Amino acid sequence: MKTLGFIHTALVMVDVIKKELGALPCEVNPFHIVDESLLIDLMKAGELNPKIVRRLCQHVVSAEESGAEIITVTCSSLSPSIDIAKRLVSCTLFKIDEPMAEVAVDRGEKIGILATVATTLGPTSALLRQKAKEAGKEISLSAALCQEAFQAILQGDIERHDRMITEKGMELSREVDLIVLAQGSMARLAFPLSQKIGIPVLSSPPLFFGMLRSMLHGHQKGNK
Repeated sequence: MKTLGFIHTALVMVDVIKKELGALPCEVNPFHIVDESLLIDLMKAGELNPKIVRRLCQHVVSAEESGAEIITVTCSSLSPSIDIAKRLVSCTLFKIDEPMAEVAVDRGEKIGILATVATTLGPTSALLRQKAKEAGKEISLSAALCQEAFQAILQGDIERHDRMITEKGMELSREVDLIVLAQGSMARLAFPLSQKIGIPVLSSPPLFFGMLRSMLHGHQKGNK
């Protein structure tokens, strides 16, 4: 049984991940580390700094020392620091939004990024451009930021959050052929928003867990 460690900067992501864990093809032993202060400090600073990177790395090392064989950081804003943390552990360390970026680049040329946290825009854009470069493909990016929606979900106002995201998504859809949701907390809106605006809307948790399912299934078959 694989031990999976998840590192979050928003408590809402725990429920998102637990829902996806229920669909895995084999039993796993998951645990969660939640440090909301990481994202709060990042939003105050406006960019990653050594203090934030060091704390994220400490969480990653702690997760490995707690027995995690696969660690996933679910905050896209911390994406650049994950590359540093990989050097400190021997287990597998994932960015949750990497499969989403690969699928987005494969399916679209005009890609929209819908975010509720400003610090996510830079890392998500950089990851998409990196994947486009690896694929030898030209893409254009358009971003829409809805910070009020993030505040709404922190206050527990899910209805207001969803309404704001839908409105922003409809606006963004006029200039792109595909939208990626930069926050995993928006995952449940991907399908209804896609149905409403008529273009693909991608979210990181289901695409990441699709990759993880294949990985665990292959491991399970290899052990038979």
